[in-house]
Amino acid sequence: MRRLRTAPVAAALAAAVALAGCGGTGTPERAGASGAEPTAGQVRVLARAEQILISRCMAARGFAYAVTEPVREEGAARSFPYGLDDVEWARAHGYGVRAERAAAEARAADPNQRYFHRLAARDRIAARTALMGASPTGLSATSPTGMTLTASTEGCIAQAQRTLYGDLAAWFRAKVVAMNLRPAQEERVRRDPRFVEAVGRWAACMKEAGRPYASPAESRQAAAALTEGLAPDRADAAETALAVTEATCATSTPLGQVSQALDRAYGEEVRARHREDITLGHRLQNAALPLAERVVSQYDRATSSGGSHD
Repeated sequence: MRRLRTAPVAAALAAAVALAGCGGTGTPERAGASGAEPTAGQVRVLARAEQILISRCMAARGFAYAVTEPVREEGAARSFPYGLDDVEWARAHGYGVRAERAAAEARAADPNQRYFHRLAARDRIAARTALMGASPTGLSATSPTGMTLTASTEGCIAQAQRTLYGDLAAWFRAKVVAMNLRPAQEERVRRDPRFVEAVGRWAACMKEAGRPYASPAESRQAAAALTEGLAPDRADAAETALAVTEATCATSTPLGQVSQALDRAYGEEVRARHREDITLGHRLQNAALPLAERVVSQYDRATSSGGSHD
């Protein structure tokens, strides 16, 4: 079983938002906490509340931390974990590299990233400790992929999550499971003999089209090599041409249909296996919402009036 330590500051700044999807003020058994899945809007409220609480905590420890909105990728951003299987989308967006590039640029412009990078080395270490704790110990959970993730019970991220969700260990376990359901699902699809056979037929189609790649992953890697050093317009054209060929082969062979069917089946299987932790996460989220809404409302009122953000 692999063990993963928590990410450095740059990744943690994004994770502070990503790890805000399942909340609760108190224990998971708190009366009235529903196991229904929260809406996307409710999850955004929880994430924003966590950002605000982190900002207050960091300010109390002598560091800046801006409350930011998560990077919103363009509509072009879609996931094709088993290979592109939408020809029209491929014609319009290639592999989606342009959208990925724009999102990466937006993340690089994040004020918290810039603030941490500007700090002197000693201050950066102190700020990292204030945010994440001195070391990723105290919290541990095994993901659906079998990887063990750890995090600190100290630092402003932990303090904010404890404030919202009450039982920090339960929240961490539920979130680790929730964030790794899809990787576990995709891993099972790729191991399935039916998927392997479909990839073989796709590869034969690609070879006939003059693109001798053994898998969609290899095709995407080839796209990166083909476009390296080219002017943006030529790079986009080369990427799009290969993406369209990949999608055409996915739809003219069984790969597209097989991968979609297996994805649904294994998705249901993985979720059933981890239903208890999924429901726990939803209960924690729903229990946290009243506090999160108050935190966000107070912050927004103070911000709009130009007063304190506390």
